[in-house]
This record gives sequence, structure tokens and C-alpha cells, in this order.
Amino acid sequence: MGDKRRRPHDAARNTHGSPHKKHKTYQTDRPGLSPPASDLQNGLILLLDQLAAEEARISLDTGSENHKIVHHALQLRTLLADRAQKSLSFEFQKNLDTAKLTTVPPYVQQTIKQAKGLPPLPAIAPHLEEAVFTHVSSQKQLVRGYNDGQVNYERLEFLGDANIELIATRPIYSHFPNLQASHMSELRELLVNNETLAGFSKAYNLPARLKHEQSMKDGKGWTKIMADLFEAYTAAVVLSDPENGFTTAETWLLELWSPVLLNYRAPIVQNPRARDDVNKLIMAPGIKVEYRMERDMEMIAGKQKFFMGLYLTGWGFDDEWLGSGEAKSKAEACVHAATDALQNSMTKLMEANAEKLKIYPPKEKVADKGGAKAPEVDHGGYDRARSSLLPQL
Repeated sequence: MGDKRRRPHDAARNTHGSPHKKHKTYQTDRPGLSPPASDLQNGLILLLDQLAAEEARISLDTGSENHKIVHHALQLRTLLADRAQKSLSFEFQKNLDTAKLTTVPPYVQQTIKQAKGLPPLPAIAPHLEEAVFTHVSSQKQLVRGYNDGQVNYERLEFLGDANIELIATRPIYSHFPNLQASHMSELRELLVNNETLAGFSKAYNLPARLKHEQSMKDGKGWTKIMADLFEAYTAAVVLSDPENGFTTAETWLLELWSPVLLNYRAPIVQNPRARDDVNKLIMAPGIKVEYRMERDMEMIAGKQKFFMGLYLTGWGFDDEWLGSGEAKSKAEACVHAATDALQNSMTKLMEANAEKLKIYPPKEKVADKGGAKAPEVDHGGYDRARSSLLPQL
């Protein structure tokens, strides 16, 4: 009765009866690679990215030819990235945009400094590599618009386009507080147009890493493809680090744009109150001071241009031309037309002003009791209009 049933030898115990030490095992979805090896591979990919970008920068700065180094570095990183990409699950590739949302930090005005050469290319997460560097032309689509889970840069390009537009808007709005909206749009377009972004893409040799139909390089749309690739890469920079990715992209782009932003000079309007000055000289009840289009708006180098003229009916004049102006908006063109009238039609304006003063004589401002100031006379806007022109007289 006291004899206890003997249990089979416990596999978890060694011959001395003490428990076996369990060896740590790893679970990984990357065949043949343990996590340390996987981390090493990812680190090598990032280092090769930085090496290629740095060698490209040195070539631009010094004129040296480091093409072989760049070529072999990119070849090795492509092989490593391909192996890493194949280990990703289909669902992860299909849902690239389901990761943690990236927040846009409040804008803090940064000092724009002249970049010393090409800034380093920010690294992107390996799982975004295939999408960034795959053009839809390299994939077979049985049904137009349906890619059966295949990844390419189109979705990232859509996101990158919006990110770049926002990043360009913030410093323009902050650093140019007196710039008119039309000129802000013009400056932003200069920063984000296809030619500018394609130039950045080429500087970092990004097109060399793009999978696409070879015949596309000779097509007219190649510039846009290079620009789209840069937009996709920018989106990948943002997505690679949900906390700091946007700030990283913003700092990088500001360095790239610094030559344009630092050298930009807003168009100067000599007398922004020219319309008021003209009105004070000749406007009165029954008098027609008209600004009208002298010819249709034109698109010149992709930009609007309006042509406005200033005409006077009254004070002995009948639809008399006084001045013309042209600009990217009607309002600004009207200001130029009024400035032109004050500079080149002052004789006509003074004739009209003389007739106005016969009916509406100047009002004398009576000084306060006991004051020593002499009466001030309003000459119908003539004095201020003339003073605004003194530098040109």
C-alpha cells in the first residue's frame, strides 16, 4: 500500500532530478533568419541607403566619380531588401496604410538656413521599400484598377503629394506675412512642381532603384514619374516613424528648398494705395471711374495674367484712358493701372481735380481753441498722390 506508482522519467528533468534549463526559442515569420539576424539585415539596408546617398552627395560637391561604389551599394541593398520583403505576409503588404496614424505637429517657425550640399536621404522602413520603388507598369493587371494585392507607389504618392503640399505651405505662410495669396501660391508651386521634385529624385538616384518598363525612360511622362517617386518616398519617411516622421520630412524638405526660399523676393508694388489716391483726386457723385479688362486673361508659362485699364467719364472727359496694368490677379492689375495713371496721366488727373474743386471746394480744418496750428486744407488727395510719386519725379 505504501508502494507509490512510479511515473515515467520526466522529460523535463535531467538524470540528477533537477529541471532541464529551457533554451529560449524565437518565432519569426522570416524563414532562415532569427530576430538578431533580421535586425542586422535591416540595419545593413539602412546603412547602405545612407552610404549611397552620401557618396552621391560627395560626387555632386567635389565632382569625383563614385558611380561604382553607389552601384554596388545599391545592388547589395536591393538583394537584402528583396529577401526581407519576401518574408512579409500578404496581409501586411496589402494593408500598408493600417499602421499607427501619423500626427502632424503644430508648426514652429524654423530658421531657414542655406543647405551645405545635398542633405542626407532619410531612411525608410524596409517594409515600405517594395511599394516605393515599384511602378504599376512592372505589374500585370488582369482587370484595370485592380491589382490583387500587388503593391506599387501609387497610394504612397497620393499621400506624399499631400504631405509635401502642406510642408511647403507652412513656411511660406509663416516667413512671408505680407505676401499676397496669389504670390504665395506661385511660390509654393515653384517648390512642389514636377520639375523641382524630379530634380530631387535624380539627385538621390532614386529612379535607378525603380522597377518599371524600361521603355518609360524615353517617354514624355518620365519627369512626372520621377516626381511621383519622390512624393512616394516622402510619404514613406513620414509613415516610417509615426511620432517624428513628419518632422523628419519637414526638416529635410526645408533644407532642399532653402535656396529658393532664401532668394525669393516678393514683387514690389510701388504704391499699394494708388486706387485710393486716384479716387480722392477725381471721384464724386455722378463721376464714373471704371476699371475694366482691356483684353482676355492669358496663360503665360502656366500662370494667369490679367490686363486691366483705368477709364474716366466726367469732369469734361468721356471714357478717357488714364492707365493700364497687368498682374496675376484682377485686383493687383487694377492697382498697377492706378499707379500707371498717377505716373503718366497726372495732367489729366489734375484737370479733373480742378473741375472737382470748383464744385467741392477744399474743407478747412479749424484749429482747436487756443491752438497755434494753422488751418489744414484738404486738396482732394493731390498732396498725398504727389508725395507718393516724388521718388519718380
